[in-house]
Amino acid sequence: MKVVTQYLDPMTTLIKIEQLNSEEGKNIITRNLSRILDLRILDIDIINKTISIVYNNPFVLDKAKTELGRVGYSLPNTHLL
Repeated sequence: MKVVTQYLDPMTTLIKIEQLNSEEGKNIITRNLSRILDLRILDIDIINKTISIVYNNPFVLDKAKTELGRVGYSLPNTHLL
């Protein structure tokens, strides 16, 4: 028997990225997070240094954090707002 968990209600997370300070950084984050299935970027705010994302599966957030770290934006768990 195979159990499949499906998350129907989307989750929204606001991520604080202290190193986010340029349009180039915003473009890198947009490009790399856009590759993750089941993740949608709502906003990347350079002034407030935040990324707002929507996803349906909690594992997608882990993928996003891993990808951010891979491109130089490492963040501890305390940066999730």
